[in-house]
Amino acid sequence: MGSVSIQSPQPEIIPFLYACVDPNLAPPRRARASRRPRPNTKRIGELAESAFLHAAQLRQIRVAKPWGDSERYDFIVDAGSRFWRVQIKATATQTVGGYEVQATYCVGKRKGHLTPDDIDLFATYILPLDVWYFVPADALPPSASLRFYPHRRARHARFEQYRDAWHYLLPDPRRSSGDLEWFLYPARTGPS
Repeated sequence: MGSVSIQSPQPEIIPFLYACVDPNLAPPRRARASRRPRPNTKRIGELAESAFLHAAQLRQIRVAKPWGDSERYDFIVDAGSRFWRVQIKATATQTVGGYEVQATYCVGKRKGHLTPDDIDLFATYILPLDVWYFVPADALPPSASLRFYPHRRARHARFEQYRDAWHYLLPDPRRSSGDLEWFLYPARTGPS
């Protein structure tokens, strides 16, 4: 067996350093402020889409889901005289006294702001209060940040006029659900 010689430390480069921490010697960690676990945004989005389908069905609104999730909108709604491209967002937590969502989309790691070229309606679902807002795309702010105050009166509640605005999505009452003549032959009959 070879002998091990112990030398005094010399200033030189150490090619490898192996370390082990004794937990009894480690400095105590600072106590973290208690935080709620971060919500799974994908699941919240799925829950909001399901809630939208349910609420639309109760109102006899005709809804279609695009294949895949490559579009910037989640649903297409047939309102009789037109189709609406609807993007759904949801929130369950308050930020600075209101419920906030972002009118954005992701391409890779980049974010972009939704515009009227992308969607027609921006639907926001406030989960704990079961409240919907339907903001037309041309009313979206340039900052892409929307804050809603359904639980209290706020001085700057500029989106309150869009609360429960399901009328955007309701079928045109002038057209019966079985009347496809206007769709198949628009030049001959045209929408009534």
